[in-house]
Amino acid sequence: MTKAALHQFLESVGLADPQAQFHKLKGGYLNSVWRVDTGDQKLVAKEFATPMSGTLFPNLPEDEARALRVLSGLGVAPDFVGFWPEAALLVYSYVEGAMWDGDMQSVAQLLLRKDVADPAGFRTVPVAPADILAQGDALFARCKVGGRMRRPDPVHIPAPEKLSLIHTDVGVNLVGQGRGLRLIDWQCPAVGDICEDIYSFLSPAFQILGERAPLTQGQVAHFWEALGRDDLRDRYNQLRPFYAWRFAAYCAWREAMLDDADVCARYRRALAAELSYMELGT
Repeated sequence: MTKAALHQFLESVGLADPQAQFHKLKGGYLNSVWRVDTGDQKLVAKEFATPMSGTLFPNLPEDEARALRVLSGLGVAPDFVGFWPEAALLVYSYVEGAMWDGDMQSVAQLLLRKDVADPAGFRTVPVAPADILAQGDALFARCKVGGRMRRPDPVHIPAPEKLSLIHTDVGVNLVGQGRGLRLIDWQCPAVGDICEDIYSFLSPAFQILGERAPLTQGQVAHFWEALGRDDLRDRYNQLRPFYAWRFAAYCAWREAMLDDADVCARYRRALAAELSYMELGT
């Protein structure tokens, strides 16, 4: 909807006044996102685009609204304000502060806080290597990629001891600092392995797509030290090649289907970085 229509709608539900100020935010690659300053509060109004099919990151407004409710009080996500499915519109509190500034300890602590949330009721995603690889295979089959790539051989890795509510696209979707750090853009949550969220933060491709440099070895080491979970580090190192194969395939597919030259170039860089990450330590 237009800014004027959004203003009128928010007034009708008591979340804006005639003097409210609207500021367009960068809403990733899909959705229309506004900061709304009204009275003494700042809100975010997200209008969802039509959901995509056949992607790793479906655009699910109802699930984002549910995730914000489930995470309420955990110091993980923005505070839920309201959701109107008929308008595909979600409103939540604006998180004050700058985008994440490289503080690895704060991210580690946030992921641990998040892991106490109840994941029941969300879509499920694969946790076994063979199933993760199959998703990558399906994406690679939809596009042509030059050069030779060594597909990881699937191995048996026991299922996680517990399933978690995962964001699936952590990357640079982090705002604030310290205990005030929040994970935003919950439009594709799932029931899965916490290692998938760790991967979507540590992966060089996710950082590149967020227009940041890949994390350094020192930063990664600091993350694991702050997390204090050797069991998760060991599991992550086992799963990393399979996640990387799948996300490399996603980058290749996205580059093939998009027209924006700058965005396509970013996906090409991400693809190359992820193929190298897949081979790391193998």
